[in-house]
Amino acid sequence: MTIYVLRHGQTEENTRGILQGDMETLLNETGREQAMSVRDKVREAGIDLVICSPKVRAKETAILAAPGIELIEDERLLSRHHGEFEGMSRDQINLKEYWNIKKNVQYEKAESMGEIFNRVSSLLNDISMKYSDRTVLLVTHSGLTRVLYYYFNGFPEDGDLTEYESTTCSFEKYELN
Repeated sequence: MTIYVLRHGQTEENTRGILQGDMETLLNETGREQAMSVRDKVREAGIDLVICSPKVRAKETAILAAPGIELIEDERLLSRHHGEFEGMSRDQINLKEYWNIKKNVQYEKAESMGEIFNRVSSLLNDISMKYSDRTVLLVTHSGLTRVLYYYFNGFPEDGDLTEYESTTCSFEKYELN
């Protein structure tokens, strides 16, 4: 089964390198234009179901990119829960440790890599069971696009997931078996 992954459009926080996580932030004008620019790709892919993070920035992206297509919200597509790091700039934390699935650091409040991977695995298992006859688009956040990328392409030996960087409104295709 083919699934597509779309990262939400640009927010002002994206332009400043802020870890948004559970923050409720909005698309800026560029983000709305990015979402609308993906419409042709969505149409050409034959997508007939959108599963989306419940955050406004993701839902607005989904509605602009895939107008009129059935949309289901799923909390498993929420951004990484950044806990004590939420609202911080990306350059204020050790990203190579923070995004290392082998180290799987357990933070006081932030979600561990193991927890994110389990959340993504659960979602993909449900999709393959319930929607195998559909062409599905997942609309989510940068951290989840990163985990999905490595889920489908294999994890690096050292566990460091920082090599992959999605851009706002990146549109990717994967095969889910």
